[in-house]
Amino acid sequence: MRLFAYIITTLAVTLSITACDHYDAPTSTRSAFQEQYPSAVDVEWEKKRGYAVAEFHIPGQGECEAWYTKDGKWVMTRFDIKYSELPAAVRTAFETEYGTTTPVDDVERLERNGNDTIYFIEAEIVINGYLTDIDLDYAEDGTLLRTTVDIEDYDNIYYYI
Repeated sequence: MRLFAYIITTLAVTLSITACDHYDAPTSTRSAFQEQYPSAVDVEWEKKRGYAVAEFHIPGQGECEAWYTKDGKWVMTRFDIKYSELPAAVRTAFETEYGTTTPVDDVERLERNGNDTIYFIEAEIVINGYLTDIDLDYAEDGTLLRTTVDIEDYDNIYYYI
């Protein structure tokens, strides 16, 4: 009897967690998305920070994510891209600061409604002996907009030794 109760409880929890991931975007939002990205496949909708977000693929490209307001107005789209697809100014700025052999984990392009495009580079560098993930945000002209550092296996207690 306990095994049966355990199985039913586990099944109920699993179904409720799975159901939370599904978001049915408004018709106007889905229509705007389909018009903007007619070749999109594997489309899944989520709600993030009050926006309807479509995660999808475009054949021949990587993963994409388009954000819309609740009334269907496009806000921005993030595209996974290859390092070679970065504008020359962005590649030059990165390579000038970090060299040509720095491992690059991920590169993305963010197109925004009414704003300039931003390029993201996630790379691995060593800072003070720690392997570090560094996220760099660049404008299309190669201007560094923001840097974020995430040190792996770092505990702030070591700062005080």
